Amino acid sequence: MFLREKYLNKIEPFIDSDLIKVITGMRRSGKSVLLNQIKDKILADGIGAEQIVFINFESFKYKKLYNAETLYSYLSERLDIKNKYYLFFDEIQMVNEFERVLNSLRVDYNVSIFVTGSNANLLSGELATLLSGRYVKFDIFPFTYKEYVTYLGLDPKDEKVFNDYIIFGGMPQPFNFSNSKEKEALLIDILDSIVYKDILMSLSAKNIETIKRFINYVLYSTSLDFNAQSIVRYLKSERINTTPDTIYLYIDAILNSLIVRRCSRYDIKGKKVLKRQEKYYVADLGLRNHTLNLEKIDYGACFETIVYNQLIADGFEVNIGKIGDYEVDFIAQKNNKKVYIQIAYLLANEDIINREFRGLESIDDNFEKIVISSDTFDFSRNGIKHLNIIDFLMNNGM
Repeated sequence: MFLREKYLNKIEPFIDSDLIKVITGMRRSGKSVLLNQIKDKILADGIGAEQIVFINFESFKYKKLYNAETLYSYLSERLDIKNKYYLFFDEIQMVNEFERVLNSLRVDYNVSIFVTGSNANLLSGELATLLSGRYVKFDIFPFTYKEYVTYLGLDPKDEKVFNDYIIFGGMPQPFNFSNSKEKEALLIDILDSIVYKDILMSLSAKNIETIKRFINYVLYSTSLDFNAQSIVRYLKSERINTTPDTIYLYIDAILNSLIVRRCSRYDIKGKKVLKRQEKYYVADLGLRNHTLNLEKIDYGACFETIVYNQLIADGFEVNIGKIGDYEVDFIAQKNNKKVYIQIAYLLANEDIINREFRGLESIDDNFEKIVISSDTFDFSRNGIKHLNIIDFLMNNGM
């Protein structure tokens, strides 16, 4: 079993804490496996199996526990106040008012609680105030390129390996298949599961085909500017009438499912976030490429999306940078570190090189500035570092 150490190392200091450990991430991105790895570590440390309760709420046998009172009663029959217990709840959002159960368990028993959920708003409702200051949150993502090649024992510099990652993405389940048709079928099944379980159910919508078409539009438009009014016009051309308000309702549901993430623009000189000037990045390119049945891969958009997902997985807060007439693809910040990043597929000629570097050259602070491309020749200049994209993804440049 491949240990996702970057997450285990973050969670380990909290294993015995009474803070509730909340693990969120897109459906089928590896949360259940991570939960089992935490459980295995606890068992390896000498904790008895009788002190562990593991419930996967996607299993039909636990359907009766979706009610808060029923779940609490079920657990109370298995716990006592003399011993410490480790409680694992997979896909906890399926339980009505689960926050009340978690809070009561903390108060009434000596427990360490771990929960997973496939919703970005897992702890943003009114009941979540019960847990304010009583939980610690961890975000989990599909496999980064470094995890992908490490898990499969592949050469990261192999162009076919990298191209396969672009095409099939980092969702773990397809790794077990070598046939591209099987991988494609599994990726389509994963997205269908997310659409029906996490998006359509949250909207309680009847116009399913309209929403599915909009989801496809958002997936296709990864790394492109988002404009609700232009989407309304596009759907109208497809004989679908809607409004910008409805579009934003749909996008909120898609964001909550975690299959895409919003990246806002930031005015570097004015030092402020620019509202309604955002882009959206799909969390896994495999879901996008095969759902849309793309015949031609847009490597520029794919590079930008992979770099964005890498930065988010590494814990950076990411914005699009705007400085005067220039745009910087990403401003990545974490703790006291800030990095400006520009991304291109190929620095094929002098005009492209100048275009990719000049926005960074117009920024007059001393934070790191990087241009990323597929080129292996080093085009670094004027204090701006140039990195090959694979070197960047393997963390050889940051």
